[in-house]
Amino acid sequence: PATAQMQQLNQALEWLSRSYLGGIPVDRIATVVGVLLSYALAHAFQRIPARRPAAKHMFSIVSTVFLFGLVQEQYTGLLHLTVGAVALYGLMRLVNRAYMPYAVFLAAMLHLSYSHVRRQLNEHVSGRVELDYTGAQMVFVIKATSLAFCIHDGQQPQAGLSAYQRKNAISQTPDVLEYLGYVFFFPGFAVGPAFEMATYRRMVALDNARAQSQLPRRAYAKLFQGVLWMAVFVAYGGTYTFQALSERQFYAQRSFPAIALHLCVAGVAARAAYYTAWKMGEGACILTGLGFDGVDKQGNALWMDIANVHVRGVELGSSLRQLIDSWNIGTNTWLRHHVYLRLASQQAAAKSRASTRATVLTFLVSAWWHGFYPGYYLTFVLAALAANAARILRRNLHALVALDEHSSATRRTVRRAYDVAGWILSKYTLDFVAAPFMVLSFGTSLRIWQANCYVVPLA
Repeated sequence: PATAQMQQLNQALEWLSRSYLGGIPVDRIATVVGVLLSYALAHAFQRIPARRPAAKHMFSIVSTVFLFGLVQEQYTGLLHLTVGAVALYGLMRLVNRAYMPYAVFLAAMLHLSYSHVRRQLNEHVSGRVELDYTGAQMVFVIKATSLAFCIHDGQQPQAGLSAYQRKNAISQTPDVLEYLGYVFFFPGFAVGPAFEMATYRRMVALDNARAQSQLPRRAYAKLFQGVLWMAVFVAYGGTYTFQALSERQFYAQRSFPAIALHLCVAGVAARAAYYTAWKMGEGACILTGLGFDGVDKQGNALWMDIANVHVRGVELGSSLRQLIDSWNIGTNTWLRHHVYLRLASQQAAAKSRASTRATVLTFLVSAWWHGFYPGYYLTFVLAALAANAARILRRNLHALVALDEHSSATRRTVRRAYDVAGWILSKYTLDFVAAPFMVLSFGTSLRIWQANCYVVPLA
């Protein structure tokens, strides 16, 4: 009966895709349906008393099995992630604490690498890019490896830790039920956001009626944003594509400004799909109480920024650094605090003189985490070089247009022009760099760059 019901659901999703959603693949629609169903489950999760944390952990695990297994039919993925979760938990318990986080990191990344290779081979045979369990596994890897480092930090002298590490340090390995509740947390399991165990614990312990009353408004505002970006993707995703820029008959008939404009609009349309899933996922997580960070002296609830992306920062940021920091925030946080700052010295990072080597290695880890398509490596290597170049430019130019209360009207006009120029250049650089990430193929990526005269790498 369950299989028959899933077949009926798939048929309904296929009809919805053909009739109203421009032929969006059913696996992507099923992911969105799963995220939407998590809102109803989040309301039920809220009703479990804070004095029963074990019930909350179990509810989360069962909900993930339902959403990811039955709704999205990712049974193989559930098996992989369950086996991986148990294996990593064993490493956290058994390996010497000095080496434990690195053993967990290596094991998790190797398992993820196997899944990426398996997916690529399947897609090579089928000829289409499919949405499978690797996206959920990528979120899982961030959470499991972050937990391993936080347990390690919990055994270190507090004076040697950063403020972030002190806040999220875990003194003892959590019990297996809490661990599984954390890594299988249902609203963010498939699409994120990723977060630390300390954040999860504050959510489970939330017992503040005033704070809980704020959750629906904050959560459904995120859902509304996701729906708006879904409309953008449905309206423009099929018209403005990166793939079109790789076709000679397309770019041979257009001027460079027209090609550059198409590239930037295609970037917005492609990102709209991510904004849809990520904003909906953020809202579902917030609805459970995730992000609660205590209260201030007046008793007002304090909230952490539980976000996958800051859309305004990505689309309107005036520097490449701001654009990068606003995108895939959970991954950026993981890369910064659990990769980059363990490669570069704390002192160098604090003085904003981080080594180019650490930056490039961090981008390469990001590419490894994403998979093995050539497009990922083209994107992340060029992104590392572009970010370093942008840092040098900003250091040399920003002081020339800095403002204070005595700045003249002319200087303020120059500063506005500087900000607009920075936005245009950063936006174009982002979309140029991101094109290979979207098309994946090496040859297609180079043709897109050729259509844009290799402007960014040459610059």
